[in-house]
Amino acid sequence: MTTNEIFMGARVAHVRELKAEVARLREKLAHTRSELESLRNHFALALEAARDADTLPAGARLLVVDGWNAVLGSVSVIPPSERRGSSDELEEALCRRVRAWLAAHPSDAAWIVFDGSKAGGRAEPRLRISYTGGSGAHRADRMVCDYLRMRRLSGASHTVLVATQDKDFRREALSLGAEVINVDAITSQG
Repeated sequence: MTTNEIFMGARVAHVRELKAEVARLREKLAHTRSELESLRNHFALALEAARDADTLPAGARLLVVDGWNAVLGSVSVIPPSERRGSSDELEEALCRRVRAWLAAHPSDAAWIVFDGSKAGGRAEPRLRISYTGGSGAHRADRMVCDYLRMRRLSGASHTVLVATQDKDFRREALSLGAEVINVDAITSQG
């Protein structure tokens, strides 16, 4: 092997290393862009919830429900016979229970937050349903905690009840000023 061949072989190896590094950086950039889009969506959804909360009468509360935790968790507000339905049916079953809770608490409002692959949701009088969008674990928890941080920074005074069985989420929501209840409290009228 000549010196020229060795030199060219080293260059080819270096070009391969650079191509691999470019591919890794492109993947990292795509992931970062995805996270940024998720954060934008979370902010928009949390801002909608904040605007809803601004319309609450004095002394009213905002019930925030950890959607899939309330439906599929170890303690569920949905009877086992109803848990076999589609995600739309499960969502509607939870909404029925939250609407009943709202009927028993006429000045309060509710926000159900689900993890979902696409961000979005819908609103009814006194009830907002949101899907976080994005990927990864605990997106709904993060979005609610972001809302609680925003609420704290803005000086909002309404009470927020977070309904979840998730121990880590409960602890963080408490530290951010929310009151935490078990999900089965949704089915009680007290």
